Amino acid sequence: MRLQLAQTTETQRVSPQDILDYKTFARKHQTPVGKSELKQFERFHAATRLISQEMDTYLDARLTPNDHSRTITVDVCGVKNKTLTAVFCQTTGIDEAFAKSIETINKSQNTNAIILLPRELDQLTLGEPVRLALETGKATMEVLGWFGDTFQETFRETFALIELLGNETRMRMLAPLLERSGAKRDYRTRINPKLVYHNISALSDAGLLDENIQGAYELSQFGKTVLAEFITFLEKTRKTLDESRTREVKND
Repeated sequence: MRLQLAQTTETQRVSPQDILDYKTFARKHQTPVGKSELKQFERFHAATRLISQEMDTYLDARLTPNDHSRTITVDVCGVKNKTLTAVFCQTTGIDEAFAKSIETINKSQNTNAIILLPRELDQLTLGEPVRLALETGKATMEVLGWFGDTFQETFRETFALIELLGNETRMRMLAPLLERSGAKRDYRTRINPKLVYHNISALSDAGLLDENIQGAYELSQFGKTVLAEFITFLEKTRKTLDESRTREVKND
């Protein structure tokens, strides 16, 4: 059995421009009636992930088997090369309707599922279809780190990265690496040599820097992602602060 996307009036396509930030996404795609803001945030998180993998992405998507035996509705769906990725944003846990949808996905030849949860669930509460999907790889389960029992560890790791990047010397060392690799001698002409070795060690230990065979430093793949996200966050924060100040001046 193969599933296909059925276009309906409820289905909304998400463009790359829609996920520039959460504010833009929430304005373009209204929170479903009766659903929480957490549900909307999970939808944003899922759409961002699927679009980053170059999938055509839809909200409130209906998936229909080629024999039309049963239609299921998923919160977010990604389509690429006729393969579907169905995302279920389970803010309230596991219910019977969800379990039946997973049964259908287990039978599908071209569909996998991602289950987003705000906190860990006891494996015994998952139900047989969900456990089977996880065991066979038809589904993966992802717990958002800002909720439930994982908050403390996520906060610790995130704060450690922010503390590392929130340093002028380190940012002056990292930012140019988005364009090209840098040798240690290049840093010493612009930065106090006493600071170079210590900061290179700290950045390397954090997994942000790699040293190539020529002895020059490059951003690791992890470093490229983190630095780009951090600079994007700083730029969005700057714009938000500027907009806030502008409104305050107008209101005075």
